[in-house]
Amino acid sequence: EGIYNSKSYWVGADEIKIILLDTRYFRTALTRSEGKKKRYTPNIYGEGSILGETQWKWLQKELENSKAGFNVIMSSIQVLSSEHGFESWGNMPHEVDKLMKLISDSKAKNVILLSGDRHIAEISSKKIQGLAYPVVDFTSSGMTHSYSAFKGEPNQYRISKVVSDKNFGLLTFDLSKNQVLMEIKGEKNITFDKYLQVYPK
Repeated sequence: EGIYNSKSYWVGADEIKIILLDTRYFRTALTRSEGKKKRYTPNIYGEGSILGETQWKWLQKELENSKAGFNVIMSSIQVLSSEHGFESWGNMPHEVDKLMKLISDSKAKNVILLSGDRHIAEISSKKIQGLAYPVVDFTSSGMTHSYSAFKGEPNQYRISKVVSDKNFGLLTFDLSKNQVLMEIKGEKNITFDKYLQVYPK
């Protein structure tokens, strides 16, 4: 049930672990907004689940048992940006808190979040208690069509431009320096924006 998996890639002696989440199969109902400006409004804190009990237990084991130098968690919906009113982890804020706590408590090294679904690209960053680095949520979409009518929206965690042209994301790992260059790229390999995050060794 559900489509979630993990796979490790090795560069010499260095391991990068990719964790793919299923944020829809197990998800409980979202709360429709009564206003016209937003599609959804956050659930009452504590109500509902994004991953479901089985997948949460699996994710905990994946992070706690990981020996990788980097752990990349892929979510089909945004984790940090949630003020726009569309699908996001922010529709269930207790689940966001649960994920951040798990990332911190698991001691998994250098967790990066990748997300999509919005037909825009942006990079968000949040400092988490107990972590020596900020959690970055790199959103990229889409390669075939984009939200060309985008006119702006709030995101308290945004640290990049918002790109509403067709785009894709590129991560370049410098394993000798323990840093990751995150680039928002477009057609003809144009670079719209980039961000360099240095991680603890």
